[in-house]
Amino acid sequence: MILNKNVEVDGIEINKIYNNNKKFIVLDVEGYQNIKPYNVGYMVVDRNGIIYKKVSLALIDNIAENLNYALRTGICKEMTNKNCLDIMQNKVKYYHCDSEECKKLLLEDIERYQVKKIWAYNVNFDKKSMSLLGEFGVEWCDIITAILPRLLTKKYVKFCKKNGYITEKGNIQYKAEIVYRYLFKDNDFIEEHTGLEDCGIEYQILLKSFKSGYKIESEPQSFVYKKFLPFL
Repeated sequence: MILNKNVEVDGIEINKIYNNNKKFIVLDVEGYQNIKPYNVGYMVVDRNGIIYKKVSLALIDNIAENLNYALRTGICKEMTNKNCLDIMQNKVKYYHCDSEECKKLLLEDIERYQVKKIWAYNVNFDKKSMSLLGEFGVEWCDIITAILPRLLTKKYVKFCKKNGYITEKGNIQYKAEIVYRYLFKDNDFIEEHTGLEDCGIEYQILLKSFKSGYKIESEPQSFVYKKFLPFL
């Protein structure tokens, strides 16, 4: 269920029902280590699957540095070129702003919706990337950690082996695209790798963890690939 963007203004009767629900943010950035992100997407949501707001930001002042890094290193070159071209051509899908405005908009939503936690998939990357824009005064939570109890099984390992979801070093993959395919039985799913679209699947993964019955942990884990070894 998606409520209107300005939930305090529109749909008053609906919002009365959900107004007291604790809200959090699911966030995803596109960019590189130690470089300010060029795309930030986030959703204000709750544990019941309700989306209160969606935001897709293109940080125009950071595009050149990210493109130059992609061209220089070749890392995710095609994806970055494609995303940046889409950003420049599409002012409907993305709200064009600079780093300062991005920070301002996110802080306003954190305050408006009384957000205490931001969830992200592989949160350390997103947290570090956003720290280059400023401080946000929230707890950063890792969706990988939350969903891990559903993945540390022979069933998931068998699924990865059957479909070739193994790294060059022989480790089990657990990136969001693969986990989404497993949880939702959709082996044809392709992650878009844009901020807001990726938030959508990562939120669905998080909701699965909330419904799993396991205790929800949120601290980032080190050497996650080693946790799959007993199930090989």
